[in-house]
Amino acid sequence: MSPELSVFVEKLTALRRQATPLKTLDTQALFAALLKNGLLRQAGAEVYGHTTRLADAYTQAVDLGRRGALAEALAQLHRTDEALAALPAGMGEFAELFQLSAWGYYYYKTGESAQGFELLRRGLGLSAALERRGYPALVYRRIEQLQNLARLHSQSQQPELTQQLLKNTLTYLHSGQASGLFIADWDAAAIGQVPALHEATLRSVGNQLAEHSTLTMSHPTCGNAHFYHTVVREVLAQLEATSYGRVVLYNWLYVKASYYEQGPAAFLDNVLTFVSDTEIAREYDLLRANLLAQAIWHMQQQPEPVRPLLEAIRTFAEGHLVDRRGQAIRMAA
Repeated sequence: MSPELSVFVEKLTALRRQATPLKTLDTQALFAALLKNGLLRQAGAEVYGHTTRLADAYTQAVDLGRRGALAEALAQLHRTDEALAALPAGMGEFAELFQLSAWGYYYYKTGESAQGFELLRRGLGLSAALERRGYPALVYRRIEQLQNLARLHSQSQQPELTQQLLKNTLTYLHSGQASGLFIADWDAAAIGQVPALHEATLRSVGNQLAEHSTLTMSHPTCGNAHFYHTVVREVLAQLEATSYGRVVLYNWLYVKASYYEQGPAAFLDNVLTFVSDTEIAREYDLLRANLLAQAIWHMQQQPEPVRPLLEAIRTFAEGHLVDRRGQAIRMAA
């Protein structure tokens, strides 16, 4: 075992400071307000009322699915579909976005990835059509569907497709360049119209990419080296650190690149710097967890990995970092 690994663990476990929460807007509420304003202004109160009622009902189905109550979720979906079908022509197209998402999530929970994939792709096209009619806020929902499509790729054991889609989504978010996003209708200017939603979405996709990297770190073809060559180098070359979130994302990618460009010792030093930086908010703990997982992975490549050192890193991560739900991180590495 190289001495720098022991020193790294010693310095890591001596850290006691935690990052402070990021003070951000309630982006879900902001999106809902933007959609409400657009619907009331252009479609009227009746369409808005139908959309809200049915969207809430489809959200209930999703919540049931999250709790594992799939039979109840299915019944809720069918009831809501009947209510949607009973609307006059032209009244339900906005609610259809929520319908496609809710059914896509149901198929995700039942492991029927192909069915879910088709519905979410349809949702991308419908959202783009509505955006062209004057509802630009829907682009942020469209990004959520790309993230859900990535999850379906992952569920289908397609890690390379998952990685490519998340990288393409991140590229669109930070540069406006759109390729490999299933449809051609992407406006480079649209995503930046609401900066708070833009930055929150960028953070969400970055966190998801970090989670994917952690889960595939030891994959025989899509592991750390593949991630460096196909994601890290390309994004680093293009990403402009023009906002707080982009600076954090850039620094995370820089640390990952340093493993291959500067060597493991420099990488471990950079990990300590990133993890200990209290200016990096807790909303980026998944990036911290990914770097610690890579340190564990590096340790596991050694001829004689020392289990107490491995466990010390896991213990630190699980005691200091939180996931997207605010729960203690559970290291997958």
